Amino acid sequence: MMNTRTRSNSLAIMALMTALIFVLQFVTVPLGAITVSLAMVPVSVTAVALGPAGGLAAGAIWGLASLLKALLGSSGMTSILFNMSPLATALLCFFPRILDGVLVGLLYRGFRKLTNPLISGSLVGFLSAFFNTLFFMSGIVLLFGQTAYLQKMMAGRNVLAFILSIIAGNALFEMLVAAVVTGPVVATLSKAHLIKGKNEEM
Repeated sequence: MMNTRTRSNSLAIMALMTALIFVLQFVTVPLGAITVSLAMVPVSVTAVALGPAGGLAAGAIWGLASLLKALLGSSGMTSILFNMSPLATALLCFFPRILDGVLVGLLYRGFRKLTNPLISGSLVGFLSAFFNTLFFMSGIVLLFGQTAYLQKMMAGRNVLAFILSIIAGNALFEMLVAAVVTGPVVATLSKAHLIKGKNEEM
């Protein structure tokens, strides 16, 4: 059973990561000619610290922040899609992020048994960014693939080529940056005994 101190730590992590998700969803980091978003980092940290259930909650919060950004008209493509179909865009914002958080929580349970928190944290950070791009772009194709807007973006490419072209662009830098940032954060929290390490029960 979760004791009072553990519950308090969990609530503190959830509250801090929630705040960071909203901040990072609205802030991008310039890297030369491209920009990257780090909103997946607090989701990954929550999933690592609190398991798949925490990842699910953090993913849902990320989805809410994404939908709010689209609603405010400051989310580029997602805002355009929202004007086409608010319901489909809501599904697009929530489900990929929730699935991302759950998968990261599950994967960390396996990774932490094989290696140290720095490496396992870096791996889930990278994969979180990868999953987000894969699930989000797949969702766009599934929900909006027949619209003139998306057909123009795809420019005659098949679905796989279109998604890979996105991954090879900004998404690749997001994956690398997420790995570099998430690993040290997970390692630090592990040293503070806020995240269980190698071979510890979660």
